[in-house]
Amino acid sequence: MSVRIDETDRKILIEMQRDASQSLDDIARAVGSSKTPVWNRIRKMKEAGVIGQQTVVLDAEALGFEACFFVLIRTS
Repeated sequence: MSVRIDETDRKILIEMQRDASQSLDDIARAVGSSKTPVWNRIRKMKEAGVIGQQTVVLDAEALGFEACFFVLIRTS
């Protein structure tokens, strides 16, 4: 299923990727819209699967880790 994303949706996604903890007011201001249309667009993109989940990126160094590894394990 293909989802249509317009320029405003792209701006919202860019803002959310930059900082997903922003308030709706902040996102709306950044994309030149008001809060309700931004909320509706985010809700629709979540329902369509465009926005999967919001996560936190941890700073390994600030947590005292000397190295960070990503391991992929494939089983048959």
